[in-house]
Amino acid sequence: MVVEGAAGAGKTTVLRSVRQQLAYHGRRLVVVTPTMKAADVAARETGAEGHSAAWLIYQHGWRWDDDGHWSRQSDPGPCESAALRPGDLLVVDEAGMLDQETARALLTVADEAGARVAFIGDRHQLPAVGRGGVLDHAVAYADPAAVVTLETVRRFTDEAYAILSLRMREGYRSDEVFDALLASGQIVVHPSDVERTAALARLGAAGDLVMADTREQVADLNAAIRAQRTDVDPLSGGRPTVTTSRGETLTVGDRIATRRNDPDLRVANRQTWTVTGVGGDGSVTLQDRGRDQVVPAQYARGHVELAYATTVHGAQGETVPRAHVALTDSTGAAAAYVSMTRGRAGNTAHLVAETLEDAKQQWIDAFARNRSDLGPARARDAALEDIERYGPALRPEAPPPARERRHREREQRHGPSRQSGLKGLSVGR
Repeated sequence: MVVEGAAGAGKTTVLRSVRQQLAYHGRRLVVVTPTMKAADVAARETGAEGHSAAWLIYQHGWRWDDDGHWSRQSDPGPCESAALRPGDLLVVDEAGMLDQETARALLTVADEAGARVAFIGDRHQLPAVGRGGVLDHAVAYADPAAVVTLETVRRFTDEAYAILSLRMREGYRSDEVFDALLASGQIVVHPSDVERTAALARLGAAGDLVMADTREQVADLNAAIRAQRTDVDPLSGGRPTVTTSRGETLTVGDRIATRRNDPDLRVANRQTWTVTGVGGDGSVTLQDRGRDQVVPAQYARGHVELAYATTVHGAQGETVPRAHVALTDSTGAAAAYVSMTRGRAGNTAHLVAETLEDAKQQWIDAFARNRSDLGPARARDAALEDIERYGPALRPEAPPPARERRHREREQRHGPSRQSGLKGLSVGR
């Protein structure tokens, strides 16, 4: 089974409902994701068991070899929580970020146990680091009746923004989306990188999520936000500190991320915490949703970093009140879409440009860069749409391309109350 849906379309809600139905019939829903952080989020929001995909296949005998591949070795048998039973449902969440070798191992584990598999994700969001395309293959080979598409977006408090997010998802009429976001204050143009960093630092210090493309950009933003918090947060001054291998200084009140999975410490890569104590031996006490965890000095120095800002990869799967992204000439379509759909109440792109026209072109280029390959039919639709918009009017009576029709139908389903907020856009024309 495959469930694909846009950001905020309710994929987690579907999982919660399925888990309850399975439990009624004495079956389990087990969720695995490409990262331990995402697994923790999925488990918390659905009530199901959550694990990283790597942990589950490791329990069933797969090991990472010297050539960088998974290979199955002796299988001593999995622990109880990793054992699948006939009729269980193994859900692979964020499947678009899963590599093919891990997916093959998961399918083998499920097949041997007689369990069913469901892939859930969005091909328009960030891809796998390794050889990806897992969702593409799943959609291609699954029974069409077992492929479910969720198209109604429910995450955003601004109903009109739901339609804009669907347009960003497919890079549809990016110029009009830019104009609409500019009018609503959700695109901010700065004259220089220094001024953009200063603006984002103020927002990050106030608690908003701040994202950028690279770890270097994130490190600069973290330093700037940390400096802002020193001025405004009394908890930041006069307390014991610890300095990490990256040269960052951590103290009580800082928002940090652990960057290495450690089951013994019960911490996950990219998991975010608040520092609540620094020991005289360099150990650090962390808190996340009421749970305290002490990490030793060696781990704190080598695998902890400030997390006021994050890469877009680190933010995928999160939902926050407000989010901001530094959009640059390295931002691709998937990263732009993911970063502009994290906030329920607001999502803002920050660009550096001399003119609005330059900023608009940067925006259009980002949503055309490294777009997901969804097959020849979608490519044909996009080409026909471009011909219709920019080419000679050779066939004035020809029906609109499939993508144009698809967007009209989606936007009509979202209703006139949402469409009323889309001034300046071509809606159902």
